[in-house]
Amino acid sequence: MPASRKQQASTRQDAEQVRERILAAFSERAKRSGIRGIVMAELLQELHMSASTLYQHFPSKDDLVKASVERWAGEIAGDAFAGKPSKDEKVIYDQLIAWAEAWSEAQAQFAPAFVGDLQRDYPAAWEVFQRHVTTSKRNGAARLLPGIRPELRSDIALALLGLILTHITDPELPDRLRVSRHEFIRTCIAIWAGGALRKQGTRVARPVR
Repeated sequence: MPASRKQQASTRQDAEQVRERILAAFSERAKRSGIRGIVMAELLQELHMSASTLYQHFPSKDDLVKASVERWAGEIAGDAFAGKPSKDEKVIYDQLIAWAEAWSEAQAQFAPAFVGDLQRDYPAAWEVFQRHVTTSKRNGAARLLPGIRPELRSDIALALLGLILTHITDPELPDRLRVSRHEFIRTCIAIWAGGALRKQGTRVARPVR
C-alpha cells in the first residue's frame, strides 16, 4: 500500500535529521583537528551509526566535505550586510565591524589545519568555499561603496579590503604577533574602516590583549 503524504513527509524529516547529525559531528571534528584528522570509523562510533547508513546520505568523504563547506561558509563568511543597503556612514561602519566580528568568531573556531586540508585535498569543496567568500566580498563591497571617503579612489580602497580579507585568515600571522585570530581579524578590519570610511559608528573597538 503506497505511503501517505504524512508518512512521506515524516520519512523526509527523519532523513534530514540524520543528515544534520552527520554534518554536525563531522563539522565539530574538523574544527578541532582539520579534515585529515577525521577517522571515519571514529565518527561512525560517535554517531552510533553503520557505514551503510552514513553512505546512503553521503556516498564519499568528498561529498561529506562539500556538504559541510556549504554549512561552514555561512559561518566563515557570515554576512552582516543583510537587509536594505544604507547610505548612512555610521550604519555602514557598524555593519562592517559587526560582520568582521561575526566572521572572526566563526574563523577562530577552526583549527589552522582546516583551510590547508580543504585547499590541498578537496579542490571541489575548496571551489565552493571560495565562491561563497567571493560572493560575500562582492555583496559587502556594494554595501560599503556609499560610505567610502570621497577623496579616495573607491576601487583601490575596495581592492585593498579584498587583499586584507584574502590573507587575513593565515594562522601564522596572529601566531607571530602573539594575538588571537579573533583580535587579529577584527583589528585589521577596524583599521581599514577607520581610514577608508567617512565616519565611524557607535561601536568602539576593544584594545588588543
